Amino acid sequence: MLTVDEYGRLRRAHRDGMSIREIARTFRHSRRKVRQVLAEPEPKPYVRGRSHCPKLGAFHGVIDQILTDDESAPPKQRHTAMQVFRRLVAEEGYRGGYDAVRRYIGKRRRRARPTFIPLDHEPGQRQEADFGHIYVDFPDGRRQVAVLLLTWA
Repeated sequence: MLTVDEYGRLRRAHRDGMSIREIARTFRHSRRKVRQVLAEPEPKPYVRGRSHCPKLGAFHGVIDQILTDDESAPPKQRHTAMQVFRRLVAEEGYRGGYDAVRRYIGKRRRRARPTFIPLDHEPGQRQEADFGHIYVDFPDGRRQVAVLLLTWA
């Protein structure tokens, strides 16, 4: 994969009159790659290919069931990804790899995690204070002044 700098070097060389063959020889790229760089206005961003897990697909329901059962269990008794993988191999006959199980569980847990905790306070019950320094322009020049900001929630 070429960087933006390499794209620029190849395009400048072509602009300055070098042929595609010369550019390919000088910068050690194929002529096909040089043509591709010259045809595109800017480099394409890297996009990770979608990983297919054909062996794991049939076991999504089992994993989901294990994870939903874990939600009501105490934190110390919940399954780790490795424990889920071992259960799939022993009980269900799963023949795939651990990494696919780990990735699926990670996605599932991230989806179920709350993204924020709303702060709800009655008016006048909470106050925030920030202390810092700012620069103020006075008639005799700019000086640093200490500031305390109080905000009622």
